[in-house]
Amino acid sequence: MTLLKRILITNDDGIHADGLKVMEAIAAELANEVWVFAPDENCSGQGRALTFTRDLTVHQHGTRRFSCDGTPADCMVLALNHFMAKSMPDLVLSGVNMGMNIADDITCSGTIGAAWEAVVHGVPAMALSQKINLSHPAPTPIDAFATTNNEAVPLLKNLIANGWHQDVIININFPALTPKGIRAVQVGRHKASDEVQSGAGKNAFRIGLLRQRRELTKDDDFAGIMNDYITVTPLALNMTHHDTLNDLSTLFNGRAKQYG
Repeated sequence: MTLLKRILITNDDGIHADGLKVMEAIAAELANEVWVFAPDENCSGQGRALTFTRDLTVHQHGTRRFSCDGTPADCMVLALNHFMAKSMPDLVLSGVNMGMNIADDITCSGTIGAAWEAVVHGVPAMALSQKINLSHPAPTPIDAFATTNNEAVPLLKNLIANGWHQDVIININFPALTPKGIRAVQVGRHKASDEVQSGAGKNAFRIGLLRQRRELTKDDDFAGIMNDYITVTPLALNMTHHDTLNDLSTLFNGRAKQYG
């Protein structure tokens, strides 16, 4: 594969996250020039949220390295519309997230939110996430990304060479253990309930860890990652459910004249 001219990387774990260091090393093997634009702090769970009610402050950390006090999607808006407007990236890579981003979680994920915002702006994007082995923690935080470190470059080279449809985000999740292979899979379901904890003060609450998962019943991203496969899932910007649209068209379109 010929090296890309320019890659922009971001994340939702913050500019100082270990996963961002891993992503920088991956991007350096894919492009001649790597830019970084990430949040100042951890922004997990902020999805595609944008900041409209205050100014955003940008900090420069070196050549082509920036952060801001906003969300991952804010980072993409600032980078693509201002800081890189005259030198647009060929590809955006978001991650590597500490923890998987699958199934019901994808719309909450700031990692995917940043990639989504990039595709909205017409730039191809991939989101990369690393499942963490909580029962056998890695010796150091950076070691937790070993599977991504070992497997990402050849996988990404293959995807870049093959290409994919416009208006699609490629969501990739790496298992904590040695992968059995790579599976192209659909989005699944995995959340059954969440834990709600008491907060620090009166009438204060905190959303805790996912309390209960659904059973593994489908060949989807949840089943794939839980069975130690690398999962690759295409996410479309067009979220229309066409079967329901057809039903609604039958219900309403016959009455269209009265609204014309």
